[in-house]
Formats: sequence, C-alpha cells, structure tokens
Amino acid sequence: MRKPYLQATCKNKNTIEVYVSKDFTVQNVKTFRLYDFDRQKTELLPVGVSESRSAFIYTLHIDGFKFIPGHKYQIGTPNNFFIPLDISFLAKEPEFEEQYRYDGTLGASYTKNETSFAVFSPFSDLVMLLIKKKPTDKLESYVMNQDMEKGVFTYNLKGDYDGAEYRYEIRIFGEIYQVVDPYAFSLDSNSHHGLVIDPKKIEDIDTGSKNLPEFNDKEKAIIYECSVRDMTSLTSLPDKGTYSALAKEDIKSEDGMPVGIDYLSSLGVTHIQLQPVLDFQTVDEDNPADSYNWGYDPAFYFAPEGSYSSNPNKPYARVRELRNLVSSLHSKGLRVVFDVVYNHVFSQDFNSLSLLVPNYYFRFNSDGSLSNGTGCGNDVESRNYMVRKLIIDSLMHALDFYDVDGFRFDLMGITDVDTLKEAYKKLSAKKKNILFYGEGWDLGTNMPGDIKGSISNADKMPFCSFFNDRFRDVSKGKSDEGGIAIRGYLLGDTNYRDGFKHVILGSSVPLAFAPMFVTPDQSINFVECHDNFTLYDKIVAACPDDRPSEIIKRIKLCNAAVLLSRGIPFFHEGQEIGHSKDGDGNSYKSGDDVNGFDYHLLHKRRELYEFFKEAIALKKYFIVLSSAGHKKALKDITFENLPFGALKINYLFNGFTVFAIFNPSKTNFTYAFNDYVKLDFNETGDVTKSDIFIRMAIINGLSINVFHMKND
Repeated sequence: MRKPYLQATCKNKNTIEVYVSKDFTVQNVKTFRLYDFDRQKTELLPVGVSESRSAFIYTLHIDGFKFIPGHKYQIGTPNNFFIPLDISFLAKEPEFEEQYRYDGTLGASYTKNETSFAVFSPFSDLVMLLIKKKPTDKLESYVMNQDMEKGVFTYNLKGDYDGAEYRYEIRIFGEIYQVVDPYAFSLDSNSHHGLVIDPKKIEDIDTGSKNLPEFNDKEKAIIYECSVRDMTSLTSLPDKGTYSALAKEDIKSEDGMPVGIDYLSSLGVTHIQLQPVLDFQTVDEDNPADSYNWGYDPAFYFAPEGSYSSNPNKPYARVRELRNLVSSLHSKGLRVVFDVVYNHVFSQDFNSLSLLVPNYYFRFNSDGSLSNGTGCGNDVESRNYMVRKLIIDSLMHALDFYDVDGFRFDLMGITDVDTLKEAYKKLSAKKKNILFYGEGWDLGTNMPGDIKGSISNADKMPFCSFFNDRFRDVSKGKSDEGGIAIRGYLLGDTNYRDGFKHVILGSSVPLAFAPMFVTPDQSINFVECHDNFTLYDKIVAACPDDRPSEIIKRIKLCNAAVLLSRGIPFFHEGQEIGHSKDGDGNSYKSGDDVNGFDYHLLHKRRELYEFFKEAIALKKYFIVLSSAGHKKALKDITFENLPFGALKINYLFNGFTVFAIFNPSKTNFTYAFNDYVKLDFNETGDVTKSDIFIRMAIINGLSINVFHMKND
C-alpha cells in the first residue's frame, strides 16, 4: 500500500508528527494549523524536522489542547491542504478507558417490527449502517446516531429485517472503512457481512439438556477433545466435516465401527470439548476442502464457523446446525465445552475491533509495540472495560444460544484474573455446574504476573481448572520438538516415581514438587492434547526399542494413569487408539489426512478402544461404589514403592480399599498381599467377570493392575 503524501499523527497530548512526502513538496513547511470540525483552533510551528530522501517529518508542539474522540481534527498547510489527524494515542490513556464505556446491548437486536443496531467506535466522526434485506436487494444506508459521551453509534431501523446482511461504514481520521459488526450473531461466507438473526428461531430448538445426567462435582468430569471436522473428515458421508455430519446417528464405518456422535457416546466420557467452533480466519468457507485449520486464528466471537456449515451463506444454517449438534450431544448424555480463543486474533491490523477502535483492544509495550506473549503477533487487552465486556458478552451468548456446559480458554494466561472471575460469576449464576478451565501458561505478555490468569495464580481462581503440564511431563515426558526424546515415568524413567505420586494426587501436595493447586479439581490431567506430538508418536520417538505390542501397552498405562489420578481427566481424539500424525508435532494446518479420525485404525486397534471404555467404566464404578464418592481425602491415598521402579497406590474408600499397581518396566515380578484381593482390571481391561481372588499377584511388565479388598 502506497504511503499517502501527507499524514498527521498525535504521538501524545503535546506532540504531533506530520509526514510530508517530497512528491508533494520539496519546500520546508514553516507553519501548520489545527482544525476541529473544519474550524481553525490554533497555529502550530515546527519545533523539529527530520529529512530523508523521500520525505520531511515535522514535529509540532501543542500545549493545553484537549482532544476529544469523535471530533474531526485536521492539520492545515499554508496552501490549504488538510491532513486528517490520528488521535488514537488516546486509547492507551487511562482517562479514555474510564470514560468510554457502554453497558447497553451491542450488535443487531431483532424484533419483527424493528431492529436496533449499536456499535462502539469512539474515534469515528461518522458511521453509516449499510443493509440489504436480501443480497439481491438495493443497498440501504442510514446515518447512525452518535453518542459522544459513550463512543457508541446507534440506529433503530423500522421494519422486518430478519436475515438481512449488514455492515458499518465508518469515517475515522479521514479514512473510510466498511467494517463487519464484531457482535454479529451470524455471518455470510468468509465474513463479508453480518446477518440479522431472530433469537426465537434458535431458541425453538430444544437443546436436549433434560437428558443430561446429574453433574455436581468437577472431578466426575471426563473430557474428550475433538474437532468437528476431524471426527467425520475421513468418512464417506456427503457432508463430512460439518456440524450436521457429526450429529448424525446410526452411522457405521466400512469396518462396522460407530462413527461421529455414536462413537463419542460409546466411550463413556462426560464432556465433549469442541475445538474452536466460533468464526476463524484461514479456511475458505466456500471451498473448505481446499484448506485446513484447527481454528485458533479467531476473527469473530459471536458467530459460528461457516466452513462447518451446510451452507455458509444462509443466515441461520451455521447457527441452527451448531445448536442442533449441541442438542444431539446432550441427547446422548454428553455435555459440551466450547474451546474459546480470547488471547489474540489472526490479524490485529485488519480485524474489525482494530478498525473500529484503534489501539484499544490490544495490549502494548511501553515502546508502543504490540505485546506478543501469544507468539501470534498480538495480545488481547482484557483489562480494558469494553474488551472485558466483549469477552463476557460472547461467553453469555454462547450459553444463551447454544446452551453449552463449559469453556476451555486457549492461552488463558494472557487474560487477567478479574475478567475470568467476572465471567465465571455471570456464567455460573445461569448454569451452576459449568466447567471453566484453560491453559494457564505464564506467558511473556505485558501484564503484571500477579494478575495473569496463569497457574501461578490458581489460588486466586478456585473455580478454575488448569491444564497440568507437570502431569504430562512427569507421566510420559515433554512433547515439544526439543523434548520429544525425553522419557517420563510411564515411558520407563523410574526416577520420576516420586513425581508420579505428586501428580496422582492432583499436584496439590508437597511431594517431590511444590503444590500447583489448592485442590485437585483444579488439575486437568492429560498426556496428549491437540498441540505437539501425539502420545503414539511420542512413545515411538522416546522408546525406539519398543516393539509395536509394547507401544500399545504404554498407551494403556498412560490412559489408565490419567483416569486413576485425582483431578479431571482429559483426552484428545484418537489418543485412545494410538493415533499417529506421522511425526508432525504441529499439525494445525496439515490437513485431513493427518488430523482426521481414522476409523480403519479404530477397527484395527479395537483392543485399545475396548480397554479405554472399560477403564472409564472402572473409574465410574468406584466413584459410585464408594459412599463417600471419589471425594476422598488426599491422606487416604498412600503409596508403596515396588521393585523395578513400579508403584503401588492404595485408595482407601468407605468399606473397601482399591490397589493400583503401575509397572513401567519390562520386567515381570510377583507381589504378595496381606489378605485376599479381587483382581478387577489389568492390561487386558475389565476382568471382574472372572471373579479372581488372589494373595500372590503376577505383575507383568508394562502393565496396570487394579484390585480391591473389603475392609473389616
């Protein structure tokens, strides 16, 4: 883009910088004038000038002048050329943040007789509503009403505009932009327009929540992460990769295995975490098969992603289909978690938020550069009032429109504690058993450490759970490129045995490590998620001498450990059957062949599938069997070190004790109990039907064995 001949920017309240191209004039400009709404306010003399081969840059001093957002300021030259003045520096000032706040409803609020529009854009001096009832209709335009005190433009449009497409045309610092409403409930293909939605047409769809079992304890959750696209992308369904395809019942693979929602419901998990389903940037919604992305490149926070829709140009298709998917999952007894990305946007420069309010929605360093703790080029500034409002409004919209049961926050450490607290307070007031968790990594964003939504501040957010990377690293070893060959306890490094005890206890006691959490239910226990290498690929890299059968045994060990630990167990799609991504440690755009759920592999590894289901059933069985539930005190879990680095875990319940023996070595050994115990579970899965009572147990290499004994 060619730089304009003339450009004027307020650097601060006392300094204006004027760029004058030598293509405009090669003469030094001796004086400038400041105009407000075309009226001269003062004369400005340069206090400094720098010169390059192509331009002059003048520094002007101004003292005692109060710039007001929403005014049209210009810098005049002696020859009466007028340069729009950018005063967006004000957005970084505390006074701006304190004044420009709006607690009303933003976006398009529909009724049959009138639709009300509201958009926050304090620096704009003119905003037009551009709208068509149908794409083929004549464009209508309306000058919106400006509220100088709040920085909001509103317009009440008479008539029935259900399904209409609309945009805002804003004039800001002399530039004119057409901007899509960041509060739009739906969008057309590739987000050219917002679409007016009648909420009643969505609310008419029963969300199926009456089918959900009681849920009053976070540690009873078992979370399964998956992508809408991945779960059907490798099937022969004509609408594969869509909301509708995932919701289809009674679908079998060529090998006779359950597909999509039937597969998810067969596992026994309690919560399905959908990777981002809110609008993201880099998949062409008209040709979704031509590109792939997980969706951690957000564009809009209220509208569903169109590439998962049957028709991304129909106003209601994506909205109704996402609600139908949630309803279908609910009908199977599965709660739904939305994976949300409030830490950054795909492009700060071109996002609607930046165009509407420059320098406000994103975090800056002291030198004026964008804070980049996300590594994605920008950090969202959640502390600002209207940013916090956007986050909470969109969360509440997801709750109202889609009846979701929880939220997983991507790179949650970028977001401040107060925003997370306020969000949880409002969400839980409406749905008391809502799950609230995220990635609490302590990232290098420009925000004090004591207010980051990070693991180090877990004590300030007892309602929130965090991905426990210590569990991952101790149990199996790191999964990034640099740590792929490092083995954890279950991959054979038995030096981590005491650390394994720590994570078994939910990383909530001082054993081998300092506690990470106040209570175990703050710990999301995982060994694989969408990021980094899969569990299977990690084992292959870290244990190169393992035979294929031994890799399978280690997968069983890891999955069992996740389930038998205090905290909340979490699994990624395909982890249960040893899905490989061919060594791709960052497959966010690697396509369906790499990321899609492989139902042929499911058939081939049915043993792992059955083991996983039975391990989940085992966990649930002991929760129900114990009159105290699984809320046993941490002191009622004890450990015994066994030969070859193995570990025996004793769980004391009311009336009986459960013993779990993990043997991550390849050596078999025997263990003598003090009394007869019943073998319930081992590396083959559920063995309760065999009714085996023993005192001397053979502990095979690379095995998990679970016994129980009634207490006197």
